[in-house]
Amino acid sequence: MRDFLLNRKFVFLLACWATFISVPPSQALAMPSDSVSVFSGAAVRDAQIHKIMGVLSRPEARAHLVMMGIDQKELKSGLSKLDDRQLGLVADKADQVKAAGDGLAVVIALLVITLLVIVILKLSNKTIEIKDTK
Repeated sequence: MRDFLLNRKFVFLLACWATFISVPPSQALAMPSDSVSVFSGAAVRDAQIHKIMGVLSRPEARAHLVMMGIDQKELKSGLSKLDDRQLGLVADKADQVKAAGDGLAVVIALLVITLLVIVILKLSNKTIEIKDTK
């Protein structure tokens, strides 16, 4: 079994397969339609307010709001007073905050890759040696 797992053809085939499934599908076939939007302006506003409130309800954001003396009800009433353009800008900023806060996934991916390399080296009886050049 070990000889089969360390077979060069099998390893190459497995690497090609992993590369193939990791490539995201192309959006080349997505075509815009000329149909009328099914969302009303009020539904879009409500969705944007909900998105912003979702980001601001996170524990670290809530702690900052409490330190500044802003209540959740005050915040929601303040957001409802904004016009559509301003609300859209704030919703875009909320998306950027969500995207920036996802660093944990990158760290976990790097750890998994490191562990995978170590397991492969152990299976092939290879060792990593760090030698001092002095």
